[in-house]
Parts: sequence; C-alpha cells; structure tokens
Amino acid sequence: MTKAERTSAATTLSGAKLQLVGAGLIVLSTIAIAIVPSLAKLAYDGGSNTLSVITGRSVFSVVMTFLLAIALRQPLVIAKTPLLIGLSMGAGYAVILYGYLGAVNYLPVNLVILIYFIHPLLVGLIVMILGQERLTVISVGALSLALLGLGLALGLSLGDLNWTGVALATVSMVVTAIVIVGNSRALREAPALSIGFYMMLSAAAVLTVLFLAFGTLALPNTRLAWVGFAGVAVAATGGTLAFLCGMVYVGAARAAMISNLEPVIGVLFALAVLGERVTLLQGSGIAMVIAAIFLMEWRR
Repeated sequence: MTKAERTSAATTLSGAKLQLVGAGLIVLSTIAIAIVPSLAKLAYDGGSNTLSVITGRSVFSVVMTFLLAIALRQPLVIAKTPLLIGLSMGAGYAVILYGYLGAVNYLPVNLVILIYFIHPLLVGLIVMILGQERLTVISVGALSLALLGLGLALGLSLGDLNWTGVALATVSMVVTAIVIVGNSRALREAPALSIGFYMMLSAAAVLTVLFLAFGTLALPNTRLAWVGFAGVAVAATGGTLAFLCGMVYVGAARAAMISNLEPVIGVLFALAVLGERVTLLQGSGIAMVIAAIFLMEWRR
C-alpha cells in the first residue's frame, strides 16, 4: 500500500468514526428529548403552566450553554451570518417550545408526539428542494414507512380532537423543520455550541418578554411535579445541544431521520410514567419506525 493509499484509508476511517460519534450524539439527543412531553405533563399536573415551564427551561439553557462553551473553549464571537441565523432560529425555537409543550395541555401526549414528529419528512423535502442533499426512492420510502409506523405506534385517533392543541403541535412541527435546516447552514461557519448559545439566548429573551407580558408564575406544588419541571430543563437542553453537535457530522436530513427514534422512546416512557398500554397494532408501528431507520442507515 502506497503512502497516498494509507493516507486515504486513514482519512476514511477517521470520517467513519466521526459519523459514528455524530449518530451517537443524535441518539443521545433522542432519548433526552423524547421524555420531555411526559415530564412537562407531570409539571402541569402538579400546578405549573406552559410559560413558567418553558421560560424557566430557556433561562437554564442559556446558563448551561454559556458554561459549556467557556469550559470547552468555544468562541462566543462568531461571523455575522451564523450569528444572525442563530438569533433568528432562537425566535423560532421559542415558538417550538410553546407549541410542543403547550399542546400537551389540550391533547394526549401520544397524539402531540405523532404530529410533531412529522418534521423529519419536512426536513428531507426542504433539503431536497434546496439541493443540499439528494433523496432517493429508498429515502422517500423509508420516511413514508416511518410516518406510517408512527401513526400505528401512537394510536392515532381523529375523534374528539381539540383543534387548539392540533394547531400548536402543527406549528411546532413546521417551525422545527425550518430551524433544523437553518442551523445546518449556520454550522458550516461556526461551532455548534456557539450557534446553540445564541439560539438559546434569543429564545430566552423572547419567552421572558412573553412571560412578563402575559404569563403567571406557577411553580410546582408536589415533589413529582418538581421532577417534571426540572427534568424538562435538563433533558431539553442536553438533547438540543447533542442534536446540534451531532448534526455537524451527519447532516440535517440524516439527523432528522435518526430522530425518528424519539417518538418510540417517548411512547415507552409514557407507558412507564403515565400508565398507558401498547396494543399489538401499536407495537407493529414501533417496529415499522425502527425498520425505517435501519433502512435509511443501510442505504447510507
């Protein structure tokens, strides 16, 4: 083997390791974010409300992201383009938080998760339209299979829907797809933690203004509710930062596809925490989602 061939092989191996690291971070993100709706439900049942939960979570996110950036020596002074993208995506992130966790007040957790996790399909379509990635027949088939599986796994029912909840979850889903694609653009020019800090800062500023104008402070009044309140902050912050860092290595469309694990994990967590049951049909849907993810990863 020549020196050039050895160098090429080493580069390929290094790239493969980075891909595994990125995929691992996305999986870690899915686990953290998947449990957020159930944790929020615990906080609401214990006396808290949406604006209190998401504003507290956003302030915590800013502090944690700042400390991590300092500890890991990530720059807080970045170029103008990624800075503006991070700040604008932060406003969108505030919308996502309010829509996703606000919808839990009106709809069952399973249905909120189902609507929200249509966003990977939107991400794939957006990056295809922008020419950033190429979607093959297998990619579209895998995404469609995942969506069908989510419908079965989460027990979709169109009866007695609260359309306020549907609207909140839908807006959150659409804005999430936009934020993922926008952040993938910013990550070309700045580190993930730097982008994450400005996104969190912008979201916290928006939510603080909304809270001061329209919110009422409602702290949890039970120990379990405090677990939910604090858990939302820790899990959502860690999950979001892990997703941003992982997306650097695997790209927006692949990260969104792997994140299809989130609703599966979310359902399992809801089973344990909220005492729900899984039917044979729902179990089949979960298997379809996992199969779709493996199909996409096999193609890549």
